[in-house]
Amino acid sequence: MVYDTLNPRIVEFILQDKRRGLKVLDVGCGTGRLGSSLKEKGRYDIYGIEVDASSAALAAKTYDQVSTIDLEELIKGRSNFNRDEKYDYIVFGDILEHTTSADKLLVYFRDFLPDDGSMIISLPNVANWMVRLKLLFGNFNYSGGILDQGHMKFFTYRTARALIEKSGYRIIAVKNNNQTLFFRFLGSIWKSMFAFQFVFKCVKAKEERA
Repeated sequence: MVYDTLNPRIVEFILQDKRRGLKVLDVGCGTGRLGSSLKEKGRYDIYGIEVDASSAALAAKTYDQVSTIDLEELIKGRSNFNRDEKYDYIVFGDILEHTTSADKLLVYFRDFLPDDGSMIISLPNVANWMVRLKLLFGNFNYSGGILDQGHMKFFTYRTARALIEKSGYRIIAVKNNNQTLFFRFLGSIWKSMFAFQFVFKCVKAKEERA
């Protein structure tokens, strides 16, 4: 599946940071829409990871570097992301729900985040009112979006937060991504019901010492 979309809430989180020369790692970057948008707005060093070779080639036109890596192979320990750098932002934009072990990926990439860095994670909300309404009438069809056929895991607001926190992160801000202002407003009040996607900004949780 070719990923060629842009989540504006992710861009908003990064643009709030006024530091110059930020390094961004876009995990599952697809054709590179996020990096292209950021490059248009300021000076960023953008790195990507993408399994699809044709998408990676498109992203490489604007990204500083793109690594072709299968995240499933990384999860199984049969591949590595061989870089010694740390990144101010690591982005998982609509990626974790397509993997078998989202928690392993979050733990793995924790080492690439400095203490003052941020992880941005977007996840679809399977408890969105539209899905609930369909279930009420006995309908559950893979129709794209929240119910994309490529989704291996489904998340509610509660389970999304639990995934992030158990993987060693602390959530410092949450946005909801809806296409219309009306539902974005409702989603800001009642995320678990009206958010189409949750977009989390996280930092590494402090490790407790024995």
